[in-house]
Amino acid sequence: MTPAPTVRVAWRAVAGALAVAAGLAACAGPPDPVLAVGAYEHPASIERDVTYAAPDDVPLALDAYLPRRGEGTVPAVVLVHGGAFVGGSKDSAGMVGVARRLQDHGIAAFAVSYRLAPEHTYPAPVDDVAAAVAWLRDPAQQTAYGVDPERVGVLGTSAGATLALTLGTRPAAETGVKAVVALSAATLLTADGLSLGTTAPEEVRAALAYLGCPEVDACPVGEPASPALTVTPASSPALLVNGTVESIPLPHAERMSQSLAAAGVTHELVTVEGDAHGAHLLDETVWPRVLGFLDTRLAAPGAAG
Repeated sequence: MTPAPTVRVAWRAVAGALAVAAGLAACAGPPDPVLAVGAYEHPASIERDVTYAAPDDVPLALDAYLPRRGEGTVPAVVLVHGGAFVGGSKDSAGMVGVARRLQDHGIAAFAVSYRLAPEHTYPAPVDDVAAAVAWLRDPAQQTAYGVDPERVGVLGTSAGATLALTLGTRPAAETGVKAVVALSAATLLTADGLSLGTTAPEEVRAALAYLGCPEVDACPVGEPASPALTVTPASSPALLVNGTVESIPLPHAERMSQSLAAAGVTHELVTVEGDAHGAHLLDETVWPRVLGFLDTRLAAPGAAG
């Protein structure tokens, strides 16, 4: 016997199901514009080793982590690596992880290299970070990378956090820095500051290399190189993150917080229990604080929230 009647019944059921699905799709309206094909004209991308400056004929490069975007511009963050002022790299695992997280969040991240001690001492590394911000805010980068020159922040880890905060204490109206995130920053590079808590000897040696001084008691640049001592009401808003028992004693972050408060500068202090340092502080509790701070400080003019 032929099974044709059963086949016809099955096809009727399939046709009915397709008709119902089509009806539901029609009721649902147009697709979500965020997910629609073509909503993002520029896909996410990475451009490596872009030269942004060459002070004293030393070429300085950055890696650009660009988020997917439409026709508008996006906020940007300059990332400053750690390495005790004498080492480290823009493409270290910690920096790459931070850059990709920001990129996925819709923020363009620019991980920069800078001149290192002991060959290059304060203020050269800070000036390099300032040059990276200035380069990023140039109209040419708005065209090339789609960044908003009025929505630029700086995030640093360890030694890079000290550089970021030092730049952040300069007048924000001049630097263009709208937000600073500092993970494990040494903020007092004076004799008193370098004896805070249980400062490790290697941290003192790193600071002296950066300052270009043989001893902490004979270092005239210790005070101007200390962000906690150079805050003014014109400084940039800052988010400070520090471990409770890490290699940079917590009093550094607390003293910086006090200085920002005294100057009336918007800031937050986040402490993390334990000895995590630098980028290792960025757990799933801290990341939302960092992203929320950046979203607020780098919001487009007139944005809700």
